[in-house]
Amino acid sequence: MRSTVSPRSPRSLLSLGALLSLAFSVVAVGCSSDGGGGTGGSGASVGEGGSGATGGAGGTGGAGGDDVEETPPKPAGLVNYITGNPEDAKVEPIGRALLLMGGGAEAIDSLQWWMPFANRGDVVVLRTTGADGYNDFLYSDIGGCDSVETMLVDSRQLADDPYVVHRIRHAEAVFLAGGDQSTYLKNWMGTGVQEALMYAWERGAALGGTSAGCAVLGQFSFAAYNDTVYSDEALRDPYNEFMTLERDFVSLAPLAGVITDSHLQARDRMGRLVTFLGRLIQDGWSSAPLGVGIDEYTALGVDPSGVGTVFGEGATYVVKTSAPPTSCEAGQPFAMSGLTVHKLVAGDTVELPAGTTSVAGQPLEAENEALIPADPY
Repeated sequence: MRSTVSPRSPRSLLSLGALLSLAFSVVAVGCSSDGGGGTGGSGASVGEGGSGATGGAGGTGGAGGDDVEETPPKPAGLVNYITGNPEDAKVEPIGRALLLMGGGAEAIDSLQWWMPFANRGDVVVLRTTGADGYNDFLYSDIGGCDSVETMLVDSRQLADDPYVVHRIRHAEAVFLAGGDQSTYLKNWMGTGVQEALMYAWERGAALGGTSAGCAVLGQFSFAAYNDTVYSDEALRDPYNEFMTLERDFVSLAPLAGVITDSHLQARDRMGRLVTFLGRLIQDGWSSAPLGVGIDEYTALGVDPSGVGTVFGEGATYVVKTSAPPTSCEAGQPFAMSGLTVHKLVAGDTVELPAGTTSVAGQPLEAENEALIPADPY
């Protein structure tokens, strides 16, 4: 089932992504296949039909303050969809719960676990493309919330708009859909959206994401500024043009020092996840980063105490480092030993960010453009 080399179609570089990466000076949000600069994502169980977009009103502006409770007017350029009560529920969330989903069809039991942390409040779904596929699914099929609002925040202007910022800050749960994480990072880093996500988290809101949305929730992220990267490319050259990393989009205590990846086994991403870890050490961003890779149809739900439980059909892989890479330089094959991978399945738990788990680990290393063992899954 494992493909060691993923075919690549011709791609052009996104110089804007590289410039933004330098401008922010930080390391690095689904569709079933990699599109554009993203990791692809989920949505197999939620369609893109349903209610129409609401009409635009008002104008745009800076993020501004958020002292007043009244919702600012919606900007004319924002595409959004609301299912349920459009007014603020005015309840407080129960606690900071995280939901990391690996893409493909949603692990329903994980969403049923996650939703009660919103305390029957309002859910905001953020994305840059797509439509309202999550609205009826979350509001009716999962249930337990006052409303679901999807907002397509596809520009930095919209990411600083008072309406967008207000709706995120006052949400009891925020979910980042799949798609293309490079557009999330380009449009949201350094804007009101980034600030509002942290405000909501500190307020106690539940956060979650699938595929590309999962990719940006760790302290470190694969940014995909120049399109996706395949494991064989990463192992062949850890500094190839597609290996773009980002950091500190959000700062969530359970994911400090953590980089996440999705679609892990289906797209054979263990090689690139291991190389991400080596790059983080080599570049001085972390002395002992932790990798968390999640299969499709699978999720890791992290409760407010930092204990993560696996849901769904596949596995979650916790990859630990014990030493720097032995070779990590441009144009040379990547090499690293002293890695340990723990394969967690439904019901297994891990303490984050330490990565402590009762599931036994297996040794893993990278050498000669390959992993040892060749099948790490």
